[in-house]
Amino acid sequence: MTEGPVFRPGQREFQDPLVYVDSVREQVEPYGLCKVVPPADWRPECKLNEDMRFVTQIQHIHKLGRRWGPNVQRLACIRKHLKSQGIAMEDAPLMVSCELDLARFFQLINDMGGMQQVTDLKKWSKLADLLRVPKSAQDRLAKLQEAYCQYLLSYDSLSADERRRLEDEVLAEKESLERRKGPLEGHSEGAQHALLPRYEPKNGLVNGLTHSNGVCGKLRELDAPPPKSSSRRRQPAQEKRSEEEGEAEEEEKGVLSDQHKCIYKGRSVSLTTFYRTARNTMNMCFNKEPGAAEVEQEYWRLVEQKECHVAVHYGKVDTNTHGSGFPVGKSEPFSKHGWNLTVLPNNSASILRHLGAVPGVTIPWLNIGMVFSTSCWFRDHNRLPYIDYLHTGADCIWYCIPAEEKAKLDKVVHTLLQANGTPGLEMLEKNIMISPEVLHREGIKVHRTIQRSGQFVVCFPGAFVSRVCCGYSVSETVHFATPQWMNLGYQAAKDLKCRRIEKPFSMEKLLYQIATSESKRENGHILSTISSLIKDLRDIEMRQRQELYSAGLMCLCCSYRDIQRDSQAPPGEEEDCNGWRWRLGAARRCQICQHLCYLSMVVQENENVVFCLECALRYVEKHKSCRGLKMMYRYDEDQINNLVNQVCGKATAQNGEMCNGVTPSRKSARRGPRSAPRSSMENSP
Repeated sequence: MTEGPVFRPGQREFQDPLVYVDSVREQVEPYGLCKVVPPADWRPECKLNEDMRFVTQIQHIHKLGRRWGPNVQRLACIRKHLKSQGIAMEDAPLMVSCELDLARFFQLINDMGGMQQVTDLKKWSKLADLLRVPKSAQDRLAKLQEAYCQYLLSYDSLSADERRRLEDEVLAEKESLERRKGPLEGHSEGAQHALLPRYEPKNGLVNGLTHSNGVCGKLRELDAPPPKSSSRRRQPAQEKRSEEEGEAEEEEKGVLSDQHKCIYKGRSVSLTTFYRTARNTMNMCFNKEPGAAEVEQEYWRLVEQKECHVAVHYGKVDTNTHGSGFPVGKSEPFSKHGWNLTVLPNNSASILRHLGAVPGVTIPWLNIGMVFSTSCWFRDHNRLPYIDYLHTGADCIWYCIPAEEKAKLDKVVHTLLQANGTPGLEMLEKNIMISPEVLHREGIKVHRTIQRSGQFVVCFPGAFVSRVCCGYSVSETVHFATPQWMNLGYQAAKDLKCRRIEKPFSMEKLLYQIATSESKRENGHILSTISSLIKDLRDIEMRQRQELYSAGLMCLCCSYRDIQRDSQAPPGEEEDCNGWRWRLGAARRCQICQHLCYLSMVVQENENVVFCLECALRYVEKHKSCRGLKMMYRYDEDQINNLVNQVCGKATAQNGEMCNGVTPSRKSARRGPRSAPRSSMENSP
C-alpha cells in the first residue's frame, strides 16, 4: 500500500475549500483521497453537548469478514442449548457496558480445569484478567460468576457426546440457512479470505425496501394472483412449497436466524456514556494506549481469525438535530470560515446548494467512534465527493481504492466472495471488510492515510473508502459537488433506480433547480454542462407520459389552485379535490423502485400507493387496466420544453455552437385532457 497525498496549504490558499480541492484534483484523483493539514492557527473549538443522546449501532468486528468462525460456532452451540432449556439469550451479557465473550469464557474455564478448580484455587481474578475485564469494574468477580451460572453452567455440565451432537445440529442449521440466504463463509480451497454474507444490506434494508406490513404488503396484494378455490385438491408441488415455507418460518426462529448480520441496532446513549464505554472497550482490548499501527494489526487479526467475540459501538449523528462540532455563532471565531463544514454546503461553487437542506448530504453529520469502530468498504451511492474533519480524539485509519480501479475491483471481489452471479461491487456494499493486503495481492491499488485530530480528509467521486477508528473520536462529514460531477451523478441516479435503492435526494429536482436558477444568472458554463442531461430527462418523461396516455390513463390531477387545505389533515399533508390525501416527502417515493418522484407520479387512490411513471407502465401492462390510477405532475409539457429550450439557448450562446434541436411543444400530439393543469406538487419542497 502507498500513502495517500498530504497537503499543507498556507494562509492564502486555505480560504475556499472547493477552489483548493480543484487546484489539487489532478494530483489526487489517481489516489481517490487526500489529507489536508490546516495552518497551525486554524483550530476551531469543538463544542458538543455531553448530554446529547443518539442511537448507536453495534458492530461485531469478528464477523466483518466471514460471518462464520470458531467463536461464532461455539456461541451458537451455547445459545442452542440455552434455548432448549427455555432460556432465550438475544444479546450477549454485558460487563462494564461491553459484550462478554461467552465462548472464550467457556474455553478459558475448561483450560483451567473446570469451574470447581477455578473456585477452589481462587482463579476467578485471573480469569477476569484473561477476559480483560477492567479491575476498576464494580463487583467484576461477582458479575462474572453470575454470568457463568446463568449462561454456561448448564452447557458446561454436558458430556462430550452431547456437545458433539449439539454441534452437528448447529452445523445442519447453518447449511439449511445457507441454502436459503447464501453462504456464511467461503468453501473452496485457498479462499481463506472469502466471505459471503449476501443478505445484510446497509441500513437494514433489502433491495431498498423495508420488508414489513403496510404499503409494501399492499403492493404484494396488488401483484398477487387471484385466490384459487379452496375446494380444489392441492397439487403435490403446492404441498411441497407449503412445507418449505413452513420449514423456512421455523428456521427464522432458530439461533442462527440473524447470522448473516454483523451490525445491529444499539441503544440510545449520551455522549458521556459512549465515552465511558469507549474507554472500557479500549481497556478490554489493550493493556496500554496503542498506536495506529498496533490497532491496525490487532484489528485485522480479529477480522481474519475470528477467534474472539469483539463488539464495539458507532454513532452517526444528524447535526441538524444535535448540533455541529463547528462554531456556528456569528461572533465566534471560524464560524464563517470556508472550511467550516456547516458553511461549505452554501459555497457558490457547489451545485448541491440548489438542493437546500438534505440530511446526510448538505447537512453535515457526526461520526462518533471507539477503538475498532468501522466504516466498511463503501462508495457513495450518488458518487458524491465529501470532506471529513476529525474534531477530537484518536487517529483514524483510512483505506481508499480509486475510481479507476472499479472494473478490476468488481472482478476481484466477485472471485474472492464467490458471489455466484451477484456483482462484486454490490457484494462489497453489504458491510464487508476485506483486508487491503488481500486486495493489493490481487492487483488492486489500495492507498492508506492516517487522519489525526484537526485534519481533513477529502474523498473524490467514485472512490471506494473504508475507515477504522483507533480509539474514541468525533469527526464531521459533509458532501459537495462541482459541475464536473453532474454526468457521473446522473448515471448513478439511473443505476440506483434500476437497483431499487432509495436516494437521499432527487436528481430531477437538482437538475430543474439548477436550470431555473442559473438561467436567470445566464451562467452558460453550468447550463452547457446540464443541457444534454435535462434534454434526456425531458425525453424520458414525455415518452412515459405518452405511453400512459396511450394505455388509457386519462385522469390527471386538479390544479394547485383548486386544492383546498383540509383543516383536519395532519401537518405536512394535502388533499386533492377528489379526497385523496398524499403525504409530502416520503410517500412520494415509488413503492416499487424507491425513486423519489419529483416531476410526476401515478397514484393508486384506493390503496394509497405511489408509482413512478416507469413502474406505473409495468403495473398497467401486467394488470391490463388503468382503473384507480391517477397521474400528478409538477410541470406540463409546455413548461418542460420551454425550460429546456431556455437552457440550450443560453448554453449555445455561451459556447458559440449549436445545441441539438429541441422540439417545440405540440399539445395535439398528446393524448389526455386538452389542458392538463399543473400538479399540487408545484410549490412543495
